[in-house]
Amino acid sequence: MENKNMNDESTCVLCGKALSRYGNKKIKDGVLCRNCIKAASSWLNDDDYERLGLEEYKEHLAYREKNKELLKTFKADKKVEGKYSLYLDEEKEEFLISKRKDYVKDNADVISYADIDEISIFEEKYMDTEDVDICFDMKLNNPQIDNIYFRVNEFPGLVKGSEEHTAALDLAFDYLDAFEQQESIDFEQKEGE
Repeated sequence: MENKNMNDESTCVLCGKALSRYGNKKIKDGVLCRNCIKAASSWLNDDDYERLGLEEYKEHLAYREKNKELLKTFKADKKVEGKYSLYLDEEKEEFLISKRKDYVKDNADVISYADIDEISIFEEKYMDTEDVDICFDMKLNNPQIDNIYFRVNEFPGLVKGSEEHTAALDLAFDYLDAFEQQESIDFEQKEGE
């Protein structure tokens, strides 16, 4: 029997509850409510959700539950603090990037060094101004997360050459340097745009 919520855009395809006006995500099989997406990786973007079917999303949630167990044994030997903080477990050759200082509570994704494919640091124009944001972009060969992308600077729109611009660039390169210092990591570094 087909799930009667499959094509109903007013209820969540996972839990069946009524959708709120905001915070929902569309997947192949319908729409997820904001409560059902809270457990998902924060690195999933709208395109990722649209590629997922309901069964794939359930697999993602199972992965997130297993991730909680991985966090219990994750040992941050090295960290780079910023708006997003990078933590490396050098012995297990794993890392995570978290917006919270309490990465366990955040259920930050534990990712193997071997999953890193490419890292880019670049400036992205901020709206219709001459200001820019410093962006960090990491392509992964990971079954659950294929991309980690974030703005390094705390507040959007930096004036090029300003103290804040320089600090954000330095922080982005601190992230990159932390990965480059790991002998077991082999990735491509792309030039900024």
